[in-house]
Amino acid sequence: MIVIYSLGYIIIGLVSIYLILLFMGLYLLKKGQLAFDEKALENDGGKYVITEDGRKVEYFVFGNLEPLSKVVICMHGSGPEALSEVAFNEKSCLAFGLRGIAISMPGYGYSDMKPGRKVIDWPKEDLAAVLKKEEVDKFIIMGHSQGTVHAMAAAYYYPERCEGLGLNSPLLPTKMSKEEGVSTAIGSNSLPNTSTLQKFYMAWYFAIMHLSLVTFSPWLPLKAIKMARTTASFRIMRDTLKRTVKRGSVGGTYETAGDVCFDWGFDPRKIKNDNICIWHPSDDKFCPPEIGKWLSDYYQKELGVKVNFRADNLGYGHFTYKQGEFLEPENSMIKALLESRN
Repeated sequence: MIVIYSLGYIIIGLVSIYLILLFMGLYLLKKGQLAFDEKALENDGGKYVITEDGRKVEYFVFGNLEPLSKVVICMHGSGPEALSEVAFNEKSCLAFGLRGIAISMPGYGYSDMKPGRKVIDWPKEDLAAVLKKEEVDKFIIMGHSQGTVHAMAAAYYYPERCEGLGLNSPLLPTKMSKEEGVSTAIGSNSLPNTSTLQKFYMAWYFAIMHLSLVTFSPWLPLKAIKMARTTASFRIMRDTLKRTVKRGSVGGTYETAGDVCFDWGFDPRKIKNDNICIWHPSDDKFCPPEIGKWLSDYYQKELGVKVNFRADNLGYGHFTYKQGEFLEPENSMIKALLESRN
């Protein structure tokens, strides 16, 4: 009898927690993305552009601001926003006379969200609008983690304009991973798709993400990052995790949908580029290091180009190349891409 009562209390407790999270999530969804604050973005040193479908996209221009300087586009991964890429790459852009452009993906920072988007739409919508406004023709593009997906999409969509592709801890679409027998990133088989997230009983997911991204952030997400608390990189990540939710957590939650993360709408095997840099730490726990090695071997074999490939194990995992010596211009991925092109 005691066991039955105990089980009953457990069930009641679990149902109560679910209902609390459900109603919290429904409230967040009804509230939606917070209003765009043009003045706040301006105070942060950012700009914005309106895409053809009417969405606002924030971005930052940094480094050598001369209009005719060569351009490198820097894409953040899941969690951060564009201003973090300014902090990580500005020193190298100044050293090599490059104009850097960092763009916040949908739902991050002050960028409008786009639930259920395909990554292939990003270069022809968000990126195209920024390139047009900044009068950019040719460019180098590089990204970290989920940012590598957008970098690959840009190289795929603009084969004649993309002069270099830099991939820092890349991942692969689920379908391609299965075809090639290569592991894909953490969560590839467990994240709910957008269609599932939009069902009312899944509102709890938005509540959980809000607690992770807002209520207990940046402490909680930083627990998973191997960075010494005294480093500049740690402070950059701490600040970006606060800024990325300036318009709330709903947009970022939609960006975690399985179809957005792992069903890109293009095949990265069809990228044509003769300047590719792939750095993938061998102790990466988020994106298996065999991905970077497989991509490097594939592009060298299929494209006949020499890929700049690194697979260091320095004990920092997924964020190895976002800290320490790699933030110095002489050790940066930007330098590697410039040297390969020249």
